[in-house]
Amino acid sequence: MGDDVGALERQRAALRDVLAPAQIVDAAALIGMFNVVDRVADATGIPLDPDMHALSGEIPSELNLTRFRSSANTLATA
Repeated sequence: MGDDVGALERQRAALRDVLAPAQIVDAAALIGMFNVVDRVADATGIPLDPDMHALSGEIPSELNLTRFRSSANTLATA
């Protein structure tokens, strides 16, 4: 969606059509927790396990994820 405020508002409206406010809060909290856990793992140097690394396939290179310093931890199993 990028900087398209109209697209963002349309997506928010679509979300409100199918989820109750409490469900939106729960989804946001879950997304936030995954973000925190990922950042903690990166900060402590925990590498991505081999199975998850294999499942990621070409995604890291397609998204140029090696440009981030934390990729040294994530890609350590490569």
